[in-house]
Amino acid sequence: MNYWKLSLMMLVVGFSPIESQIGGAEPGYRRIETEEARARVKLLESAYLSTLQQMHRRYFDGNERAAVPSSVLEDVFRRVDYDNGTKSRWIAVNTPAMDPKHEPNDVLTKEIASFLKSNNKRFEKIVDDKFVSGRAITLFANCQKCHVSALGQQNGGRKVAGLIIEIPLVYKLAPEK
Repeated sequence: MNYWKLSLMMLVVGFSPIESQIGGAEPGYRRIETEEARARVKLLESAYLSTLQQMHRRYFDGNERAAVPSSVLEDVFRRVDYDNGTKSRWIAVNTPAMDPKHEPNDVLTKEIASFLKSNNKRFEKIVDDKFVSGRAITLFANCQKCHVSALGQQNGGRKVAGLIIEIPLVYKLAPEK
């Protein structure tokens, strides 16, 4: 069947584009599948983590007073979150929180921290039409200088923080221009 005939049939019968039919999303909204949300999370993680590593390597010198790279990256989180309707944040896992807002303080962040503390690499859950991903971030020796006491560094074991990214599975479509 020709595309134009199918389009005409959809118009006559009253079908709307497939995107607006997926998962019962309301008109003007689109639902994405978990796999797409997972791929988006991995893309954001890659961008955030490579930025963090580069800031540590090229810009943060332990002998000079400078902004902490993870806090600078929070500015990136805010902009990306604003532009994309996502929510990104750090949580303390098995080291002290460097900022009180990184302390797991609700049921979900406590669940994620506990899961990552058990030597798991990634936590995933769907909560209120959001794909929530928590990923363990290994704190290497240069990170542990600030994050962990000297005694804690000697005790060994993998030290991790967590990066949580929430991506809505249903989002409002941008108006056509």
